[in-house]
Amino acid sequence: MLRKKLTILLGAATLTLAASVAASAACSFTTVKKTMTLSGNCTTTSSIIVPNGFTLDGAGYTITANDPLLGHFTGGVVQNGGASANVTNVTITAVGLADVCDAGAQRLRGILFDGASGSITNVKVLNLNQGPSGCQEGNAIEVRNFGSSATTNRVTIDGNTAIGYQKTGIVANGDVEATITNNVVDGLGPVNYIARNGIQLGFGASGMVKRNQVSGNSYTGLDVSGGILVVGGPFYGGDFCVNIQIDKNVVMGNDVGVFLSQYEADQSAPASATNIKVVNNEISNNAVTNGYIYQAGVSDVGNNDKIISNTISGIGYDPNTIFGATFAVDADASFTNRAKVHANK
Repeated sequence: MLRKKLTILLGAATLTLAASVAASAACSFTTVKKTMTLSGNCTTTSSIIVPNGFTLDGAGYTITANDPLLGHFTGGVVQNGGASANVTNVTITAVGLADVCDAGAQRLRGILFDGASGSITNVKVLNLNQGPSGCQEGNAIEVRNFGSSATTNRVTIDGNTAIGYQKTGIVANGDVEATITNNVVDGLGPVNYIARNGIQLGFGASGMVKRNQVSGNSYTGLDVSGGILVVGGPFYGGDFCVNIQIDKNVVMGNDVGVFLSQYEADQSAPASATNIKVVNNEISNNAVTNGYIYQAGVSDVGNNDKIISNTISGIGYDPNTIFGATFAVDADASFTNRAKVHANK
């Protein structure tokens, strides 16, 4: 049986905006109490910092990231400056960014919360990429906590749109409890230069992924993209994710619809319960586009994960399409522990 372990570092597409944005002015805000309201469409060549406890209200305007005159854009277009922040009602995009790979804090993001609780709502992150780049950055929305905060960060990510991201649409990594609901995340279909993912919870993150629409994350090279990805464990250099609920999502045209990939250091399934619930999702793929080739509606390496009452359809997930390479649910006892799989159709 074919199994694929991910090459994880934390998809790229070009989106032409429906309307051009006249955004030649530098970004300015009107601040009343703890709300900073964007004054109009604008451009920035460096990160816009939301002070501790503040809300950035975009008032429906667009922030466009450009490279500075010397060097290139790094970090989040918008990011937190303290232990809490909120971002709402804004569009974030990028134009003409140089294809230069960065690591750590310098990686490109649309919105970055590092060690912060709060909310990200009614935001559009469009075309956040460096062109057809293989650089492992360009996450539209990323929340993370690897020691920046001593306590678990709690972040609500609701009602957002992420299209044309380079690597991942929405990411929650580390000691974060993320409520990810009612978002539209679109990787825009198969590409040959990067394995994109739609929504990722990784390395100890917990929370809920519910009522999202996730589509078009497919890689034609020798790796695998995931629509909704849960990744963790010593093999990947992080903690396991436990007790995540993945419920009532519509997941279309991804290499793997829901990808649960958690391993011990020796590449065996987790010895302790991970208890991921994948229930009541609509998962479909009408083509075989992955270059590895490995496609599954749900792929599970975990312990006591529950895959129940999902609707899985399309030739891309039909076991009869390519024997040993396309699956409705891939959760065999030879590589995962105590998976509960029933009532899927």
